[in-house]
Parts: sequence; structure tokens; C-alpha cells
Amino acid sequence: MLKLILYENWSNISESTYRRYEADKSFPDIFLLCRIAKIFDKKLNNLLPEYMVDVNENSSAENSNITKYLSEKIIEQYEERLKDKDCQIALLKSMLEKYSSI
Repeated sequence: MLKLILYENWSNISESTYRRYEADKSFPDIFLLCRIAKIFDKKLNNLLPEYMVDVNENSSAENSNITKYLSEKIIEQYEERLKDKDCQIALLKSMLEKYSSI
């Protein structure tokens, strides 16, 4: 059901991305998690892995841990996207140089 909702509402999520989420190789960013929580009328904590959620939902330490973990994940994902973009730019530059000399 989640797969169907992701496909219907956010066409920018590829099937391979969804598979990485399912295999715990990647984690959706905070914005996507918030949208999913809203669709299912759930708290964000209900969508997070158990090791990130403390039994006491009012705990400020829990909120701190969740914030730290999500911040680290967002930075990780951002850095990976920057690397991908750098590779794409390098490829485009080499193609431009190759074809401009013709």
C-alpha cells in the first residue's frame, strides 16, 4: 500500500529508491516522511525505526536523538547528491569539449 501511495503522489520516487527504503539501505528525507505521516494521520515517530524512538514519547532526549539522526542522514544524502552532480558536470564538460572541437 505504501508503494502505491508513493507512486501515486510523488512520481519523482523511483522504484529503485523505494527498494532501497525497503531494504534499509536508504531512508526517506524528513519532508517525505512528514507527507507520509500526514496521509496516514500518524505521528512522525510511528514511521521511524524502533532504534530511533524511545518508549517515552515526551522525552526531550528522544527528540534530540531523532533530530541528530535525521540531520546526519540529510547531510549524508546531500553530500551524495553533490558527488553525483559533480560527476554529471564533469561528464557534460568533457562532452562539450569533445564536440566543440569538431
